[in-house]
Amino acid sequence: MRVAPRDLKAVRQGGILARYAVLGSVAFVQAEIGPEGSAGTSLEAPCEVEHWGFVISGRLRFEAGELTRTFAAGTAFHIPAGAPAHRFISAGAASVAGFAPLTEPIDDSPEAFAAHGVETILEPPVLELLPASLRLPRTAGVRRTREAGIEAEIAPMGSWTCMRVTYAALSGFTTGWCDLPHWGLVLSGEIVHESEGGVELLTAGDIYWVPPGPPGHRFEVADAATVLDYTPTAALLGPGRRPPYRAAAAPLEQAAGKA
Repeated sequence: MRVAPRDLKAVRQGGILARYAVLGSVAFVQAEIGPEGSAGTSLEAPCEVEHWGFVISGRLRFEAGELTRTFAAGTAFHIPAGAPAHRFISAGAASVAGFAPLTEPIDDSPEAFAAHGVETILEPPVLELLPASLRLPRTAGVRRTREAGIEAEIAPMGSWTCMRVTYAALSGFTTGWCDLPHWGLVLSGEIVHESEGGVELLTAGDIYWVPPGPPGHRFEVADAATVLDYTPTAALLGPGRRPPYRAAAAPLEQAAGKA
């Protein structure tokens, strides 16, 4: 399933414009903070939820007690489950996006949103494009693989595994089918998402969801392209087909135990 930036729905609450798309059991959300910063907005409310996100523009500060971290534009980040109460702060304009699992279906009708003080925006301003590059957190858990023109950076992030995959020209055509689910975005280039049931073209800025197979899928690239996506870590160790660069993302210690 492909969602172009112009197709994202938009709402506003307390000074934050949020765009979103529901992709199966996961939501993609992009929040835009104005030049006055995040003071007084829900972004600074104490939170204990796990986060998988990335900063598109501006800077985002994470605070949890005395612990502070600053995420610059173009940085992906993960706040693990069980982290102490925390909040995010932006001193000025910023744009932040991420994926969030949905624990139950949501009612996103204008009436339901209005009941919670959320305004539905029917004609939102032009969306700021996603960055052409995103950096994974520089932690000891990041690994890299390269095979047949496909280079992958792999970062364990709680119950999900994040991969930044760079495809060389003409790569992906011989990788075989994959049955794993993915949620992600195209950072640069164009990718043909071929499934055993059809074909879909993904371009830079698109958000996508690939449901679990069968039918399986594969990404085919005529010219160079880069994506960043998330796969449930449990799926990497489960049954089903997967190309070598996806199989390499399985947690090493668990994969060894399974073998």
